[in-house]
Amino acid sequence: MDEALKACGLSTAQNAVLSALMSQPDMTNADLANAAFITPQSMQSVLAGLETAGYVVRRQDDRHGRRQLARLTPSGEAKALQGRQAAAQIEAALANAVSPLSEDEALALLYRIQKTLD
Repeated sequence: MDEALKACGLSTAQNAVLSALMSQPDMTNADLANAAFITPQSMQSVLAGLETAGYVVRRQDDRHGRRQLARLTPSGEAKALQGRQAAAQIEAALANAVSPLSEDEALALLYRIQKTLD
């Protein structure tokens, strides 16, 4: 996944942010950190990079003066779609790789392997 996203010019965390904002605009730093499975401190630099690239804009929350809300720009929406397409291609390749197992069977197999390795 990292390689597919890298070809789009995105990191995994950046893609998670763009995808989250595509689904729900005006998210806070903490909300985005939670969605991307990173710390709020790390999210600050991810958002700054996306803002510098012109993919995200932030504004002050009218109800809470200290919070900033992030939203995609038009170029951010295009980049989010590009990231989603790359992720979908990887997911399809993985689904083909475990065929003829169903998704549930494949996940059960992965959990058994993980337990064996623990």
